Amino acid sequence: MTALPIPDFELESPQSLAALLAEAETWREVEGLTQQYSHWKVEAWKLLSEPQMERLKLLQQWQHSPIAQKFPPGATVQRLDDQEEGLIGEVKTYWQAYGIDYVTFLVGPDVDWCRASNLKRVVK
Repeated sequence: MTALPIPDFELESPQSLAALLAEAETWREVEGLTQQYSHWKVEAWKLLSEPQMERLKLLQQWQHSPIAQKFPPGATVQRLDDQEEGLIGEVKTYWQAYGIDYVTFLVGPDVDWCRASNLKRVVK
C-alpha cells in the first residue's frame, strides 16, 4: 500500500475538484483526489469537458507505464535531436511495437510520433 501526501488545502466545491482533476498528471493523483472527495466525484466528473474526460481515461489506461509517468498526456515534449527548438509538441497518446514505447504528440496542427527514448520533456 502506498501512502499519498495529505494536501495542504481543503476543496470547497465539486468545481474545484473538477479543476484539480483536469490538471492531474498521474492516475495516482486522480485516485487520491476522488477518494478524499468521494462525495463530489460524480458531480465533478460531469463538469469536465469531453477532452478532459478522455485525458483522464488515458491516464487510467496507461497508469502502470513508466512512459506515461515521464510524459503525461498534455505534457510538452521535444525530440532529443531537434536543433531548431521550435518543434515542440503536446503528448496525446502512447503505443508499443516490438517492445519499444512510442509517444504520439501534436506539433501545431500536425501529428507526430517518436520513440519515447528519443524525447525529452520541455517546460514552457
